[in-house]
Amino acid sequence: MDFEEIAKAILLKKAAKPIEARCCPDQYVGLIAQFLSSADFPERISVEKRPREIKCVVMILESPHIDEFSNSLGPAKGQTGRLIRAYFLQVNGLSEYINHGLILMNAVQNQCSLGSPTDCYRDDVFVTAWQNGAKEYFVGRLNAIFQAGDVVVNCCTKGKIKDKELRQLVHQSIPSDKGEVLRRTHPSSWYSERNRNSQWRLA
Repeated sequence: MDFEEIAKAILLKKAAKPIEARCCPDQYVGLIAQFLSSADFPERISVEKRPREIKCVVMILESPHIDEFSNSLGPAKGQTGRLIRAYFLQVNGLSEYINHGLILMNAVQNQCSLGSPTDCYRDDVFVTAWQNGAKEYFVGRLNAIFQAGDVVVNCCTKGKIKDKELRQLVHQSIPSDKGEVLRRTHPSSWYSERNRNSQWRLA
């Protein structure tokens, strides 16, 4: 089942709505030391073109929302990106990676929110997509992105489905050869010091 079929099947139960069918690409956005508190990331290039000599933090988000599809496609283009740039070094355990590059990737590259508030469709669409090929596609992308010395940070959101936390689904799928995977809250919550200091618990 492809993403459009999944989205349409869920929308039929609720309301008719246009579907954003494009995928938001995974991107290398530059050295962490160069974007702290800046207006934008210093660069946005395909992960395939990442500098191979630079170790990276691979930050996993759950799925792109609206801003990510405005003009050129890219992850964390709105408030999420601003909070990453403002607070990265204040997040528990991340300050030691100031000289790393940053790779941003969404576990599901499609717009699971369907452009609506995230509590309307996102979780149902995400879980259905995850169970119909998105999980395997994510693992393949992560395997292709990751190189020795990289650090994976799972910043996927919790979601509202109690027995299927989005971040847990993602975490359980990350291959063991990626080393210790850091568990941090979604950057959209980093305005709160409590959230910056939090590590979410495994089930």
